[in-house]
Amino acid sequence: MSAVAPVVLMRQHLIDPEVCIRCNTCEETCPIDAITHDDRNYVVSADICNGCGACVSPCPTGSIDHWHMVPKATAYTLEEQLGWDELPALRTDLAVDAALVDDAADAMQSNAAASASSTTAPWSAAHPYLN
Repeated sequence: MSAVAPVVLMRQHLIDPEVCIRCNTCEETCPIDAITHDDRNYVVSADICNGCGACVSPCPTGSIDHWHMVPKATAYTLEEQLGWDELPALRTDLAVDAALVDDAADAMQSNAAASASSTTAPWSAAHPYLN
């Protein structure tokens, strides 16, 4: 009997295209160049973003403060995000153990702090996945 591999979840950082005013603040602020754009949308690369939060507080509309739990293997691609008119609905089909989410969020925050030593994440204490 073969065991089913567990689904690895990640917190994917997304920008709401309905609220974003395309001011470029997030892209200019990101210390690791995880944000890009086309003539339509600003998007965050799941492969690059370390969750440091440097882009969150400078955003004048709050459009960048969206985090979705998604299977890592099927994270939203840049191409998908560039085509959005609105954020996709939050996934409700994922059985998520709150302790695992907390552990993943803590690890992500630690990695972000290590890679962006001058960047603090004041938003983290109030973030819904971290509480």
